[in-house]
Amino acid sequence: MVIIKPLKYEYCERVYEIARDGLPEHWSLDGVRDVLKYDNNIYYVAINTTNEDCIDDNPDIIGFGGIMTVADEAELLNIAIDERERGKGIASIIMKQLLNDAKSRDCVRMLLEVRSKNDAARHLYRKLDFSELTVRKNYYSNPSDDAVIMERKL
Repeated sequence: MVIIKPLKYEYCERVYEIARDGLPEHWSLDGVRDVLKYDNNIYYVAINTTNEDCIDDNPDIIGFGGIMTVADEAELLNIAIDERERGKGIASIIMKQLLNDAKSRDCVRMLLEVRSKNDAARHLYRKLDFSELTVRKNYYSNPSDDAVIMERKL
């Protein structure tokens, strides 16, 4: 089972490790910590609850995701799940929480960009009622790929 908790400073190193291992374009550890400085950022971690004694003291963080809200829009900044935990619906749980938070902040839509070759992520976003708006050619490097811009009305 998984629970979702707000990102705290002491979780940032683990979030950085998951990002480093799973996202070709990942932030530095300082970049992860910086998201906590701004009220318009909303970040969560997914915690494995198998060992309930460790949930508060030494949580088993297995994923994270976050948005930035500006005016009436939200943008998914990043989301990643530990490689060993993928395919279990954890990203969907995080995304649903982020969508609810965006609505509660009176956002009218959420935007995101995703690698065109990331079929699993695109499938998840379509399942969550995101639609494709446009493509930014050669947006990503390492490896080179197009970015698909997606939107969901809230």
